[in-house]
Amino acid sequence: MPTQRNVAAAILEQLAAWGVHNAYGLVGDDIFYIMDALAHQDKVHFYHVKHEETAAIMASTQAKLTGQVGVCIADGGPGTLHLLNGLADACVDNVPVLAITGQVNRRQIGSNAKQYIDQQSLMRPLAAYSALLCESSALPQVMESAFRTAVAGRSVAHVSVPMDVLPMPCGEAAIPYAPYLHTEPASSTEVVRGAQEIMRGSQRPVILVGAGGRKASEAVGELALRWGAAVVDTLAGTGVVARSHPFYAGGLGHAGSPASSKILQQADLCLIVGANWWPHEYVPKSIPIIQIDINPANVGSTTPVSYGLVGAAEQIIEELITGLDGNSKQEWLKFIQDEISAWLEDLEREAAVSGAPVHPAFLMRALQNTAPDDAIISLDTGDHTVWFGRVFQPVRQQVLLSGKWRTMGYGLPAAMSAAINRPNQKSIALVGDGGFAMTMSDFLTAVRYDLPITVVVVNNHSLAMEKNKMTAGGLVPEGTFLHNPDFARYADDCGGLGLKVSHSADLEPALKEAIESNRPSLVDVYTSDLAVPGTTLLS
Repeated sequence: MPTQRNVAAAILEQLAAWGVHNAYGLVGDDIFYIMDALAHQDKVHFYHVKHEETAAIMASTQAKLTGQVGVCIADGGPGTLHLLNGLADACVDNVPVLAITGQVNRRQIGSNAKQYIDQQSLMRPLAAYSALLCESSALPQVMESAFRTAVAGRSVAHVSVPMDVLPMPCGEAAIPYAPYLHTEPASSTEVVRGAQEIMRGSQRPVILVGAGGRKASEAVGELALRWGAAVVDTLAGTGVVARSHPFYAGGLGHAGSPASSKILQQADLCLIVGANWWPHEYVPKSIPIIQIDINPANVGSTTPVSYGLVGAAEQIIEELITGLDGNSKQEWLKFIQDEISAWLEDLEREAAVSGAPVHPAFLMRALQNTAPDDAIISLDTGDHTVWFGRVFQPVRQQVLLSGKWRTMGYGLPAAMSAAINRPNQKSIALVGDGGFAMTMSDFLTAVRYDLPITVVVVNNHSLAMEKNKMTAGGLVPEGTFLHNPDFARYADDCGGLGLKVSHSADLEPALKEAIESNRPSLVDVYTSDLAVPGTTLLS
């Protein structure tokens, strides 16, 4: 007979049995017993943040980075509500996150008790599974259903537990991890051969690679050489193929290179690898598409495709390569390389503009020159994100971002999560002054846990993306000008390292100092709020 413990301890024991090592959250009345249980065990490490939104973003980022379930824990009522933004990020980017929240006592459910809200209704748009645990005997079934849904569906799951249930004795044994949950589908050899037939007929191919192609980095590069294809990436796919690859054409879309759009406009076939983003204004209207994705639901979800392949990208591409002859598309390859060369020449001129305030392109080039080859770069949302995609030429850096949700405030929590889950790689956050201000209180969390992150603040005293779009559309950019504190001094006051840069000549030394300090650091860079070329009201 298992030793009896309470429901709160059983929840943590169950998480540990499934290999959960980290959880992120904030204390509150309804979860006092969970906090007590956390203090009496050492298998699940709890990171206590300043705001529940940060906790949910950190859990979502962990899932994006590792593929494993991210866990966040919050109080009921306002605490649960504060999780929603981060859970929405996980929901729309299709990553597994489990949220555990407190709730009022059972007798108060449905009443006008303080901080009560119907959490299952609140979570309905975001969570594929949401349950209220009301009996200790139901714990294994409810937790297993939540975990299975999150893993198998790459989705958000939620369990709320009333305060008076958490101290109840629970003698139910933890359910062991089920390896079948990570069983991946795979297209048959015959299906792969069908794709090869289409690929052999292409004379002007392009490969678009996203985050799902990261494990296939070498294979994608080899396929491009063998097939004679240009390689274009999404922001999340930055670093899958290095800038040294002869056919690497940069990013796609507004946050990308003009070369990639020009090449795609001339292509006769596009192979999409691990990406479900297709910016219609930057791509041909009727180009045939072959899509590879680990999730069958993603194939054709963004745009109609001619052919779909399901499975791990590295395995599928290895099979594709074996059936392709060496390329003989000399005219196409010359076109690719001419467009790449012309774009890189333009980029060199753009990124060489020095002075004060710092030009955004100069900042991105300085970051390119100082970020370690294997750094993890967490992007916030704003004009700086577009400048990064336009200018930054990767080696094998990995980019984390709020892909489809595009929430501001993402960069700092994501960088902290990266530092926790990939401690042997440098973690850098590139944030706008507006986005950083939304979650900046959690720089204290980075200091508390001694997380060696570097935050680069693009400080132009404006919500530049909104300002520039409104200006381009002939609108008065009301509400886009910011009153900022001294961010560098703030970092110092928190116990970190704060550096201020107002001239381009001082930028690279400051970035190097911060990155090499191996402590929570912040570089406050005074930049111009220039619009990215091509900015429009609807971009």
